[in-house]
Amino acid sequence: MSRTDGQRERASVWAIVLLFAVLSALITWPQIAHPLSVPPHTDSYFSLWRLGWIAHQLPRDPWHLFDANIFTPLRHTLAFSDAVLLQALVAAPFIWMGVPIVLIYNVEVLISFVLCGLGMFLLVRDLTRSPAAGILAGLVFAFAPYRFDHYIHLELLWTQWMPFTLWMFHRTLATGRIRDGAMTGVFMTLQGLSCIYLGVFFLTAFGPAAVLMLTRTAVPLRRVVAALAIGALLCGAMMYAYRMPYTVARDLVGGRASGETSLYSAGPKHYFSATPDNLLYGPLTGDFGRHEKRLFPGLIALGLLLTGLWPPVDRRRLAYALTLAIAVVVSFGPPGIVGGWLQATTEVYQGLRVFARMGGVALAAIAVLAGFGAARALAWIDHRRWRPVVPVTALVGTLMFGEYLVAPRELVSVDTSAPPAYAWLATQPRGVVAELPLPRNEPADLIRYESIYAYNSTFHFQPLVNGYSGFWPAPYIAMVRAVRGFPDAAALGALRDHDVRYVLIHERFYGREPYAALLAQLKEVGALSPLGRFKDEDFEIAVFGLGR
Repeated sequence: MSRTDGQRERASVWAIVLLFAVLSALITWPQIAHPLSVPPHTDSYFSLWRLGWIAHQLPRDPWHLFDANIFTPLRHTLAFSDAVLLQALVAAPFIWMGVPIVLIYNVEVLISFVLCGLGMFLLVRDLTRSPAAGILAGLVFAFAPYRFDHYIHLELLWTQWMPFTLWMFHRTLATGRIRDGAMTGVFMTLQGLSCIYLGVFFLTAFGPAAVLMLTRTAVPLRRVVAALAIGALLCGAMMYAYRMPYTVARDLVGGRASGETSLYSAGPKHYFSATPDNLLYGPLTGDFGRHEKRLFPGLIALGLLLTGLWPPVDRRRLAYALTLAIAVVVSFGPPGIVGGWLQATTEVYQGLRVFARMGGVALAAIAVLAGFGAARALAWIDHRRWRPVVPVTALVGTLMFGEYLVAPRELVSVDTSAPPAYAWLATQPRGVVAELPLPRNEPADLIRYESIYAYNSTFHFQPLVNGYSGFWPAPYIAMVRAVRGFPDAAALGALRDHDVRYVLIHERFYGREPYAALLAQLKEVGALSPLGRFKDEDFEIAVFGLGR
């Protein structure tokens, strides 16, 4: 490639970045106008806590990074859910500089849309030699309803490393270069560090397709295998080390119950379900599925996919069709034969709850096949006398973007400085904190306030008996049950058993009258000494010390 060609290619890449940046800002509106706000969902606050905890712990005690300050006194609690380790490592330097966690979080959310579009563009452009097809495939992968069903899941938004991995894999097939093989492994590692679910699912679905494509390479097979082996070794070493705290954590909390995995497994109808806020399809298909099970890629994407699979079909299209078939079958979960077998025989699958998340891999395969279809259709158009490729691409892209538009989402502002109770707590001697009310009716109430408590702990990082995660450990459930009668003797005994030193009582969550009644009752409890009452917007937080 000449210097001029290289400059032209870099300019085109930056143009694509700009295109997807503008489209991401439009389709996620009003997020960019409210960078210090998040959707009012518990998982948003959980992601804020994960970023904050890792930035806090890394410079202090990295060897105990996974011994997070939730579910005290249990250890390895960061590994009860996906740690979003890569996103946290990217965020940490900015948090250390004093940038609000919520701002960094929202930048990471928005940049995922841009990078998903860019990664799929680069992959499909190389596969089809059609930049226009790359753009259309990028639209599918960046903005399909699956992405908005997981807008509150930072780990599931960071799917961009899948197309980057595939881009380098195909380059390795073509060149046999060590660099390309190593980068294949690097990008695969980045996907695993960003989202464990998609790292596992991607390897499962694409592995057989990779073998199929290795049966025909542009250079000697031994060169390709050697290059990919280096990448595999890099990825394997990193992911083996990353796996260790999760193995220990699973020994503590056990595997997933069959009823839980069945609930979060997809079915055929869910591939025709859009999110309820999708302006075009939501009113028609939103009731077909539920959260985690809205996998519709759009009618235009399906039309382009069928065009891409229309005979004649080469080895690469067959490989991606195979990837799509495996992804769809596995997404049906343990109720299906393949999902049930994987969960029964594979250790890593025993810790996975939501098999429908395989829809993210299915979407990647759909986007690639739609890119093949777009390239085929545009090539046919290009042979017509008036060659309207650019306007046709613009029209199809506009219609596709219209398919994916969603209603402006509700957002709530997030505290970026410590509220008074937490600022005070940060100045106090180290001690275990219990924030009340705790959940009362599991499992429904377990998610109600716990992630908010976790995020607020980023202002003091005292250990909490509270916690929020993908697993609810048995000792925590037992403590929640014991504290239901607070401030009776059983509740106080359970809090003492957890070495609780500070008890925070929230008027906002109890309600004004129950809060006032509880404070009146606490005047008769000698074991609890009042330490302060702090303003919480229009409410207050009462803090008590628990004596031994």
